[in-house]
Amino acid sequence: MYSSTFLRTGILLLLLSLRLFSFSQDTIAKQIDTLHEKKGKSPRAAMIFSACVPGLGQVYNKKYWKVPVIYATIGTTIYFFDANNKKYLEYKRAYIAKTDKDSTTIDLFPYLTESVLQEDEKYFRHYRDLSMILTGLFYTLNIVDAYVDAQLTTFDVSDNLSMRITPALNLYSSRQKPALGMTMTFRF
Repeated sequence: MYSSTFLRTGILLLLLSLRLFSFSQDTIAKQIDTLHEKKGKSPRAAMIFSACVPGLGQVYNKKYWKVPVIYATIGTTIYFFDANNKKYLEYKRAYIAKTDKDSTTIDLFPYLTESVLQEDEKYFRHYRDLSMILTGLFYTLNIVDAYVDAQLTTFDVSDNLSMRITPALNLYSSRQKPALGMTMTFRF
């Protein structure tokens, strides 16, 4: 009887503390959003801008120097996607032309065998797909960069940040002997 009452009380306290904890997180999130709005940089807006037009979130965050870097990386991967796709399609057509058993078909690469054409086709398809993955990765990084940069506009970088490392003597070790160690103290 005693244990079931204790269990019910424990569950009730747990539910109440979860409710209070979620309320405090919600309150903190609202305060952070208010702080961002006071400074004029909304992470959500920066993320949406960069998702719509790559680099626009960086312009919103006034980090103009990042825009050419973003366009250079995304443009380079798109260029390589296009070049590899053209070569892939060219070798694919050549392989089909060589293996179709039609005498009227013009062989684009008469000096290459079927296996070499097939290997070249796989090679360019692989690098075309890799270029597409890298394009998506750089596009996503553009969005993440805008979001993080907007989040860090309220980050406090004052002179009051410090770390101190000092030697320490632990008298409460499990070996019942004093133990030497290091103590790190952060101040912010």
